[in-house]
Amino acid sequence: MFVQLFKMPPQNYKCSNKEIKKQECKIMEFWKSFFLCPASKEVQDLTRDFVIKAIKDWGWDGLKIDGNNLNMVPPCYNRRHKHAYPEESVEKLPEFFKMIYETVLEINPEAVVEICPCGTNQSFYILPYMNQSVSSDPSNSWQIRQKGKTLTALTQQKVVFYGDHVELSDEKSDFASTVGLGGVIGTKFVWPVGVHMNQESGDVSLTPEKEKEWAKWFRIYNEKMLSKGVYRGDLYDIGYDRPEMHAVQKGDVMYYAVYNPSYAGKIELRGLENRAYRVVDYVNNKDLGNVKGPRAFLDVSFKKHLLIEVKPN
Repeated sequence: MFVQLFKMPPQNYKCSNKEIKKQECKIMEFWKSFFLCPASKEVQDLTRDFVIKAIKDWGWDGLKIDGNNLNMVPPCYNRRHKHAYPEESVEKLPEFFKMIYETVLEINPEAVVEICPCGTNQSFYILPYMNQSVSSDPSNSWQIRQKGKTLTALTQQKVVFYGDHVELSDEKSDFASTVGLGGVIGTKFVWPVGVHMNQESGDVSLTPEKEKEWAKWFRIYNEKMLSKGVYRGDLYDIGYDRPEMHAVQKGDVMYYAVYNPSYAGKIELRGLENRAYRVVDYVNNKDLGNVKGPRAFLDVSFKKHLLIEVKPN
């Protein structure tokens, strides 16, 4: 469910010169919304009441808290808030999201709480108060993978990573960049075809051709569930290793994801034990032969991506 934690101003509302001079009115032009002070008790109480209504009364499964200024807030000079100093609004922002997070999970421990600061980086101080991080409006697949590796490290794998809707990836269809990193996949398709033209992503209609491809990737995601595995960020360096590689471990099975516009040659499968393994391209159900750990090399040839499962014989 989409939740925008800003109060919408009346139509055509503009801050008065008096309010601007006193710095009592903050307008976010992009959202046409007021900026609410997270240190205000009234704002905290209003937000808590809404969260209780959404999760408890309406039975929502979680909150996607969305907006490009969610990881920041300006100093608050509103005298009615009686702040000790204007920067209290900045200092209280993490506590504001902590209140939301704890309220949600107190009602439904299985609920999802995602905070998406639209197109900007996640705040380290807010990361503890969500259980699903997000690549937050990436402009390409490289950003999805870069943010996935970074956010998984920053959250110490206690927070699952959502690659954002696939329509923001390369060619609006690169599920592989999220699946290969053990992330959660998603889409913002519309149906019937042509019913809505998205301003951000263009036409995201679920055509019969796309539906077949989307079903394939959701089947792969559900079968492998790499989001429940351990991302082995220690095995490959995203800046120096070529081709770009990532690894996810589930028990004694290793999953490797390789990305490159086009590649033919050897790749090194790191993190294996001293035993024999069978290698399968699990996207195309293709047997790639056997390797032996702990240091194994495999000859491969692919375009864009290669996702493989390495299972002990």
